[in-house]
Amino acid sequence: MGYLRALLFGVTGIVLVTAVASGPLVPGVSITSARETTYGEGNATVESVTLPETVTLEAGSFGQQGHYLTVPPSTVQFSELSGSPILTYRLQIGELNYTRSTVHFLQSPTERYEATMESDNVDLGERPCDSYIGVLSVHVEDDAGRRTVATQNVTIEVRA
Repeated sequence: MGYLRALLFGVTGIVLVTAVASGPLVPGVSITSARETTYGEGNATVESVTLPETVTLEAGSFGQQGHYLTVPPSTVQFSELSGSPILTYRLQIGELNYTRSTVHFLQSPTERYEATMESDNVDLGERPCDSYIGVLSVHVEDDAGRRTVATQNVTIEVRA
C-alpha cells in the first residue's frame, strides 16, 4: 500500500510541477514550440494560370429561390514558391453588382495549385438575362506585394 501511495504522489507531483513550469506563472519556459507562420510572406513566381471559360448560374430546385453559382477551379502553375504567400481567386459580375472571392493560404513546396470557389446563391432580380459577362481574376500576395497574375472575361450561363 505504501508503494502505491508513493507512486500516486510522485506522478501527481510531476504533473503539477510540469503544469506550473510551462504555464503563465513561469515566463520564458515552454514545453511546446509555437508555429511561426506569417501568411503573405515568401515568394510566389507564377509560371501560368488556367482560368475556366464559362461559369454557370443554375435555377434553384425543389422550390428554392435564386440561382446557384458554380465556378470551376483555376489551375496555377508556380516556377518558384517559398514561404507562405496568399492566393486570391475572384469573380466579379458587374450587371448584378456581385463579387465573390476565396483566399487560399499557400504552403511550399507545391508546383501546381488548384484554386476553388464555393457555390453561392445569387439573386438575379425580377428580369434575369440568359447570360452575363463576368471577370475572373487571380491575385498573389507575397514579399513583393499584391499583384494580379491573371484576368479573363468569362461568360456566365443562366440555366433554368
